Amino acid sequence: MGFLARRTTPPVPAPTTGESPPAPATPEETARIRWRHSEHVGWNKLPVPARDALTRAGYTTGEALAAGTWAPTTRRDPTGRYWRDTDGWWIETAQLLVVRAREALVHHGTSGDGRPQLRRGRGGHVHVTAHQLSGPVPSGQRWSRPRSGPAGAGASGPPGVRLTEHVIEVLPRAVQTELGTPTGQIAIRHYPAHGGYHDQIMAFRRISATELIAVASVREAGAYPDPDAAIDVADWHITTYRPRVGPPTQRALDL
Repeated sequence: MGFLARRTTPPVPAPTTGESPPAPATPEETARIRWRHSEHVGWNKLPVPARDALTRAGYTTGEALAAGTWAPTTRRDPTGRYWRDTDGWWIETAQLLVVRAREALVHHGTSGDGRPQLRRGRGGHVHVTAHQLSGPVPSGQRWSRPRSGPAGAGASGPPGVRLTEHVIEVLPRAVQTELGTPTGQIAIRHYPAHGGYHDQIMAFRRISATELIAVASVREAGAYPDPDAAIDVADWHITTYRPRVGPPTQRALDL
C-alpha cells in the first residue's frame, strides 16, 4: 500500500471565528487535491520519539477520530542552536491535544548556496496542551454526489477538473459550510492492493475557546474504468463531532 499526503502550514494558534470557505468551483468543475508524495503521512509525520513519549504518558492510547500535523519549521535560537518544530493535533471523543515536538539539530556544514546543513541530534521535548472534550456523540452521514446527465448531453463537453491546495474543497458543499475555515486539515490517499484509491480527509476548527468542530471523511473507489474519475463520484462517509472544550492543561515531555 502506498501513500500520498497533503498538509497545511500552521495557523495562528488562537481560536478563530467562523468564516466562509473558499468559493466553490462552478458546477461543471470537479475539485481534486494536488497530492504530494510522502513517506510518512498524517499523525505519523510527528517524529517517532515524540509519538512514543505521548503514548508512554497516556495521551494517545485511544483511537483518534481525526489527527494530523502542520508543516515542520526549522528555527535557530539566540545561542545559535538549531531546532526543528513539528506541530500536531489529535482529537478523540474525550480529548483534544495540540502538540509541538522540538528536535535538536546539529549544524555540520554549509551547502553550496549558503544554507546550513543540518542533521538530527540528541535531545528535545514535546510540549502538550490537552483539553477534555464533552457533549454530543459524533454523528455519521453518507453523502452521494449528484449524478450528471447522459454522456454527450450538452455542448460544453466533459466536466473540467480543478486542482486545489485546500483539501476540504472536495467535500460536499454543506460540510464545507458547516466546518468553515479549518484550523487544521489533512488528506491521505491509500492505494489498496485490489486497485483504485482510498481517500481520507480530516479537519477541525476551533470555533471558540469552548467549542470545536471536527470532521473525518472516507471514500473509496475501484480502478475501473479510470481511478480518478471513479473516486470523483464515490460516496463520502463523513463523521462530524462538535463537542464542548474544557480548559487547557500543559505538560512538557522529554524525547
